[in-house]
Amino acid sequence: MGMALDEPNENDSTFEQDNLKFIMDADVESVVEQSGGVIIDYVDDGFRKGYSLRLGAASDGCSGCGSGGCG
Repeated sequence: MGMALDEPNENDSTFEQDNLKFIMDADVESVVEQSGGVIIDYVDDGFRKGYSLRLGAASDGCSGCGSGGCG
């Protein structure tokens, strides 16, 4: 799974959270739903800098979108 700037295609799903518009391929959307969501974090740890995407927001006790993540 990755993240990029893109325009929606006709088969993509789109949703907004905190004034940000997210576009998701239909195949990825089903994986995200089955895993309990996606957590998007920014990592700034020495040589590791950038965005991190993790599946499984539900396992972190998050049932929806919140600070740093979206499910």
